[in-house]
Amino acid sequence: MSEYKILTGDCLELLPNKRSIGSVDLTFLDPPFNQNKDYSHHDDNLSPEEYWGMIKDVCQKIFAVTSVGGAVFFMQREKNTEEVLRCLRESGWTLQNLIIWKKKTSAVPVSSKFGKHYQIIAYATKGDKARVFNRLRISPPLPANYKKEER
Repeated sequence: MSEYKILTGDCLELLPNKRSIGSVDLTFLDPPFNQNKDYSHHDDNLSPEEYWGMIKDVCQKIFAVTSVGGAVFFMQREKNTEEVLRCLRESGWTLQNLIIWKKKTSAVPVSSKFGKHYQIIAYATKGDKARVFNRLRISPPLPANYKKEER
């Protein structure tokens, strides 16, 4: 039976661990979104260059410790999709899919553009394909007039 370990903390401090190289199979990356929130241990008001430089550094460090066929799920605001994809690509990741997480409510109501009712999750692997991929075990109902389910 495999042993699993969940690491929590500042990834820029945890990831340079040489013993971890090639030992991580899955990472869920949900970084602060640089929206000037009050975090006790993080400056959430960086310049775009500083912020995306830090995020690229994180992506590179995660890539270094990830096993071949391992995966990263990287969640970010929809308006930052282009930067997320650039950081992953420049760090060596292979994009597999963009997942859209449709939220029930918008955290920030706006009147001058579409509301923020979703976030993107970029799913990428180290190498051309995932070593392990488990399909959803549920069949959510399809909207009315939607194409027929695949069999």
